Amino acid sequence: MLSPVSYNSVAEMMQSQAEEAVAAARSYHVDLDYSEASLERLEEILGRLYRAMPSSKPSASQIEEACKLWGGYLGEVVRRRWGGEWSLDTYPAGSFATPTLTVVAGKMFPTMKIHRRLTEGPKENVWEFYRMMRRKLEGLVSSKVH
Repeated sequence: MLSPVSYNSVAEMMQSQAEEAVAAARSYHVDLDYSEASLERLEEILGRLYRAMPSSKPSASQIEEACKLWGGYLGEVVRRRWGGEWSLDTYPAGSFATPTLTVVAGKMFPTMKIHRRLTEGPKENVWEFYRMMRRKLEGLVSSKVH
C-alpha cells in the first residue's frame, strides 16, 4: 500500500497536482504547458472524462482525486499568469475547506470548478470560465494602473 504524500503547504500540494496533471494529460495525447491556451486542451480532457463517467462509474474518492489533479492545473495556470496565493478556505456554498487561490482581491476555487465540470457537464466549460475570469482580471489590473 502506498503511503500518503505529505506537503509543507497548500501551494506545494497544488503545484504537485498540476505537475501530475501535465503527466496524466499525455495519456490523452494532450500537451499541457501552463499557457492560457492550454486550458482549452484541459477542457477537451474534461469533456472526455464527463462523457466516460456513465460507463466508468467513478467513486466519490476518484472524482475528488480528479478534481485535485485538474483543479491544481487550472489554478496553477491562473497563478502563473495573474499571481496569487494558495490557501485552504471554506467554500462559500458549503461548510468544507477546499484549496483556494486568491487572485487580485478575489477568490477562485479551482477544484470546485472542476467538480462542477465533471458532474454538470459542458455548461461548466473551464475554457469559457477562464476567458470570462480573464476579462474581469484585466479590468481590475488596468483600473489599478490608472
